[in-house]
Amino acid sequence: MTSQYIAVHLSYYGGGEKERKELAEIRKRWDTLPELSAGDERSRGKCPLTRQEIGLMLRALGFSNDTYLYVASGEIYGGEETLQPLRDLFPNFYTKEMLSGDDLKPFLLFSSRLTAIDFIVCDGSDVFVANNNGNMAKVLAGRSYTSNFFGFSECF
Repeated sequence: MTSQYIAVHLSYYGGGEKERKELAEIRKRWDTLPELSAGDERSRGKCPLTRQEIGLMLRALGFSNDTYLYVASGEIYGGEETLQPLRDLFPNFYTKEMLSGDDLKPFLLFSSRLTAIDFIVCDGSDVFVANNNGNMAKVLAGRSYTSNFFGFSECF
């Protein structure tokens, strides 16, 4: 892998109709969750971008298909099938599982450690893109802000 790459943090969400229906059924199990319309939420910009939308956005910003892409995420709903549109646009597509092989085994039972690996790789990227406004995006944005504003080369 090259030393220059884009890191993309993906949420569990993939955006398909089947997924929307299944997640709506799951949400019904909790009385405390508000009833939400996926269409309404999406029109307000509250839903994560789909894999294809992320790829198209990166292409529109000028990144070509020879760009290296590191995809940071846990398990993705729908698995490889939902990642294919992004992989088709960016064939130099890598995950921690692809890059580490057996070295990842000691970490597999610890989701926070797997997330820490993704954080380190995302922090070292040339460009970071998140398809949601979750904790990874917030921590990396805060780190970038404090590094640039206060002149710290390292925050942690």
